Amino acid sequence: MSSNQARINALLRKSLLGELLDTQFNLFSARSKREGHVTNLQALFVNDEALTTDSEYFSSLFSEKTPDDPTVVEFQDYHACEGGISLDEYGYASDSDLDEEEEETDETVQDNEQCAERVSRTVKDFSTKRAQRIIPSRRVLVTDTAFNTWQALLDYLYTGEIVFAPLRSQASKAVRRSSLDEAPPCSPKSMYRLACKIKHVKLQAKALAAIRSSLAEHNILQELSSSLTSRFPAILEMEVEILFQNIITPTIMQDFPTLIQRIAGADLPHGADILTKLHERMLRQHYPRILSPANVSEKTFASECNGSSPSGPFKFNWEPPKKPVTVLW
Repeated sequence: MSSNQARINALLRKSLLGELLDTQFNLFSARSKREGHVTNLQALFVNDEALTTDSEYFSSLFSEKTPDDPTVVEFQDYHACEGGISLDEYGYASDSDLDEEEEETDETVQDNEQCAERVSRTVKDFSTKRAQRIIPSRRVLVTDTAFNTWQALLDYLYTGEIVFAPLRSQASKAVRRSSLDEAPPCSPKSMYRLACKIKHVKLQAKALAAIRSSLAEHNILQELSSSLTSRFPAILEMEVEILFQNIITPTIMQDFPTLIQRIAGADLPHGADILTKLHERMLRQHYPRILSPANVSEKTFASECNGSSPSGPFKFNWEPPKKPVTVLW
């Protein structure tokens, strides 16, 4: 019997005794650009033992009375953030796993007023249903991760399966799970961010591979400009490589000047990093024999000041200049 099947059998036996679920995670699932908030809190229910088997993050989280992670808050009946938090507090405004909340128009405002009485009649029923779903042992609010991403993470830790949705820059239709027989899809960028946070190296590699397979000439410049790229050097390195591979394609040749203008205008906080990495890649391509990586240290810096061979992020095979040649006319 595989370890995964043994885990499933243990969970089924716990369910017979009513001991299956230990913790309720609450996460935001939607974004309101007009209000600048993340909203629509949804719940996920887990068995602690099933998560701690393959995750040091959850082992630590469940063993502490007060979570060490400031973005994970344990509460009882109500938390002030339940109604929503700002995108700045959330920390990832462009999260693809957040659904876009429909903005109100004059028509929708009028419809809302007309159905206000009907909504008020359902509040009591809604509150009752919500109360029935509360697990008495532990309730946790996660303030920096979308519901879809966290659900995909928990599903992966349960089953070992992960499904990544296309990047929004690919202009593909959104992928939604059609049944419980399938793993819930999530953004590979959102999962990479979460996998780095919980230090899950294997999942991090899967997400990075999914991002790479989604990049091409039509979307690489857009992805290079994303906030996620500015935070993670591995993604920046990978995307610069894709850019270099497509540098003479018609799309890149047409749109690359726009990227340079944004960098020059200080619109991209990581603009200098993009140009530096691209320059390094060009040097590796065209000067492979004279270019070798070297670490900059105080010793090498001192030698440079004393007139020794130059060094830096790249060390050239430097030779003293030859004596000038005298030309007789």
